[in-house]
Amino acid sequence: MATEARTSFLNWDFASQHVQVELANGEYVSGESTLVLGGPSKLDMIGSGDNALEKTHALYPIGLLQALTIGQNRQVARLFEVGSKRAYFVPGRLFANFQANRILFYGPSLMRLLYAVAPGGAPFTFQTEGGAPTNQTVLNPPAKYAELFPKDIRLKPGYGEGASGEDNRDFYISLASELFNIPFGLCVVFKDARRRTYGAFYLEDCMIEAHTLGVDANNVVIAEGVNGQFDMVRPIQVQNLQQAAKK
Repeated sequence: MATEARTSFLNWDFASQHVQVELANGEYVSGESTLVLGGPSKLDMIGSGDNALEKTHALYPIGLLQALTIGQNRQVARLFEVGSKRAYFVPGRLFANFQANRILFYGPSLMRLLYAVAPGGAPFTFQTEGGAPTNQTVLNPPAKYAELFPKDIRLKPGYGEGASGEDNRDFYISLASELFNIPFGLCVVFKDARRRTYGAFYLEDCMIEAHTLGVDANNVVIAEGVNGQFDMVRPIQVQNLQQAAKK
């Protein structure tokens, strides 16, 4: 990080310059240049060794997302000793949570997109690259992730029955389903307004704690949201994502 252009106490002039003088318009990271994707529970499942991201089918973009909030909290214990006014600090466990809000439309619901890489089986069926039936998502999940899911889901997350194309099989609404006992992952990629990649990270072992859906007579759209916990944040080298996308 360059230091010659930065403001210090010796060259500080509040009347004529910014504090961080190297910034220029268009270098801001904003929501319009941020991409959120759902994926398997562990980053290693999509980017480890020879299986580098197993192509981008392991990650699925979440559209119409209105907000994503991520929080990390770590316990810190303060210890005193006899004979001193000073304290010692002992770091404790990490508690991390997330919250996401999205607009409901005819297509995959929010919980459906969070579990977009779930393997085939009732009530959902994934196809390969061609000829997918209507109302079903085209995706090829990583083999490592598919092994975590039960073969038979007794409590269905959505309707998912019948051969008619009129029922939306991608509307997941029942949090009681065994499907949601399996953790998922969230990938977030940031760019600035000049299309330069700022950074990326992966939320591992995300679990949904609550799902909300609100209907208001004064609103023309219906919003749904989820909140839950995750294990930890894993930084991602964006170059690895770009290389995997070309395979």
